[in-house]
Amino acid sequence: MTWYKVLKEDALKDSDIFKVKAGSKELIVMKTGGKFYATSFLCTHEQYDLSEGFIDDGNLICPNHFAIFKPQDGTVVSNPEGSGEIGSLESYKVKVENGDVLVEVE
Repeated sequence: MTWYKVLKEDALKDSDIFKVKAGSKELIVMKTGGKFYATSFLCTHEQYDLSEGFIDDGNLICPNHFAIFKPQDGTVVSNPEGSGEIGSLESYKVKVENGDVLVEVE
């Protein structure tokens, strides 16, 4: 596992979502409740880009069919409207060091 600098700590305001590349992986970094989280960037329903989604009440919302995920670990809070169950997002460890946000990926 390797830690990658993906952005500056002050680059995101609370409830912001930003797509980054860490090594060979594309993922999203979110800030909610003053903390940073990282997950895979594609919704597990129809592979929609979650960087175009939004944070509401501390949860990540897919803008396509409104699936809801927990930023902390990528688990599904609510399945998409009119759909069956979907899988969780892949979740990555995040830390802040010297004003930089780092994400750990393989």
